[in-house]
Formats: sequence, structure tokens, C-alpha cells
Amino acid sequence: MKNILRAFALGVASVVVLASVLVHPGGSAKAVRSDNPLLTSAEIEPAVFETIARSCQNCHSEKTEWPWYSHIAPMSWLVEDDVSQARSHMNLSHWDDYTVEEKQGLLTRVAAVVRSNQMPPARYTLIHPGAKLSPAEREQIYAWAHAERHRLKSVIPTSIGTSGVSR
Repeated sequence: MKNILRAFALGVASVVVLASVLVHPGGSAKAVRSDNPLLTSAEIEPAVFETIARSCQNCHSEKTEWPWYSHIAPMSWLVEDDVSQARSHMNLSHWDDYTVEEKQGLLTRVAAVVRSNQMPPARYTLIHPGAKLSPAEREQIYAWAHAERHRLKSVIPTSIGTSGVSR
């Protein structure tokens, strides 16, 4: 009977390991990696940039550092889904791909979720306490997002009023 239980446990463990490697219900977030710098073309103070890199880049960029538990199902599925969702809302690795209007909208949301303590989420900071934002850091990110949004208002998108034909 003991041998049957061991064989069963080994079989279950093998299925879990195989599922961890082969099944990715949240998409292929791990396969996407970029060396693009974060927030390209944004005007941002180094201290604020470092705070955003520390607290936001793991989910909102393609510079994710995947912890050991993100390779074992079912945790891998939850983590990959969280990262995929976060990147779909805002990907700091592709900041320059957003239009000025999209950047302004993202900055508005960044300011709101940081100031209201919605980001980073508590379940993330529980496991990653270094990502927690102090009240001063929250205020710095809020002030930066507000200032950057204001700066972008003065930027005139080149696509408006041009058809690509020289006159």
C-alpha cells in the first residue's frame, strides 16, 4: 500500500511539473522579454524612476524578474495572468509606442491608483515587501505623473494635420 501511495504522489507531482512547463492559460508573458528602457522619452527624476522601477516594473514592463514559484503550477498561472493583465493596462517598456493622449490617460490613472493605495496591490507587496511605497514615494509619483501629463499637453502630435505628403 505504501508503494502505491508513493507512486500516486510521484505521478501527481509529475503532472504538476509537466503542467507548469506546458500549460500557460494566461498567455506567454514569460516569453516576452525586452531590453527597452522604461519610460523612454518621459521626463522623470532619477529618484522617482528608481521607485517606479522597484515597485512597478515587475508587472508593468517586459523586465519581469520571475520568482521561483512563478514556474510551478498553479502559482505560475496566477502570476503569469497578473503580469499579462498588468502589461495590457500599461507597459513601461513600450512607453514610446503610446500616443500623447494615451500617455496622458495612463498618467492620470497612475496618479489615481498610487495616491489611493490601489497600486502596488497588497497581495503583491505581501510577497514583495520591497515594492511597498511610502507615503512620500506615493506623493512623488503622483507629482511626477501630474507634471508629466502637464508637459505632454504642450507636445503637439506630429500625426495631426499631416498626411505624409510634402507641400
